Amino acid sequence: MKKELIINKSKTQLVILAGGRSKRFGGGYKTLHKFNNLSVLERILNNYKNLDIEVALNVNSNEIEFSRTGLSLIKDEINNFQGPLAGIYSSIKWALQNNKNIEWILTTPSDTPFLFAKIINKFFKTKFRENSKIILAKNSGKIHPVIGLWHVSLIKKLEEFLAKEDRKIMNWVKQEDYEVLNFEEKNYFFNINTRSDLEEATKIENSLKIQ
Repeated sequence: MKKELIINKSKTQLVILAGGRSKRFGGGYKTLHKFNNLSVLERILNNYKNLDIEVALNVNSNEIEFSRTGLSLIKDEINNFQGPLAGIYSSIKWALQNNKNIEWILTTPSDTPFLFAKIINKFFKTKFRENSKIILAKNSGKIHPVIGLWHVSLIKKLEEFLAKEDRKIMNWVKQEDYEVLNFEEKNYFFNINTRSDLEEATKIENSLKIQ
């Protein structure tokens, strides 16, 4: 019989990746912008408040604003906005230094306001292959490489990969033992890249309230 893996929530650190520059948004931090009277980040934190899991923020600037959340802030170990893979590496390293019991880092983006607790909890209710070290969300045939679980034992391999100056997440993921977790839910994986996306997010939120 094949052994299966169930992720222990108490040994998992959730990190919201907010270290990007929001280039397509046209300036400012998109996660701090509001629609329907709440910012994107406020929604995300509201979604996670009943998860019973420790949450931290990976940031590279505007630390004063982000510190108001009361969350631990994780700065990238690699300078000059090197992308989400650098944020994942920095989060693993931070967790290993600050909590010896952590085995997994669960990352989510800071621009996806509809990742509700039931979506996140599916990672802890699903049985995976015993040897899996990376587990990524997949929705509508698309893998979401910044929504997933990363085993902390990967830190050395990730450090070596980043030293090659390759910043594409899936280029590294495909070298490791990974699997995907499929989600059928619509709209929950909608992410905000431009200011017009805030208008679309308003429509989605209003439709979700009606359902």
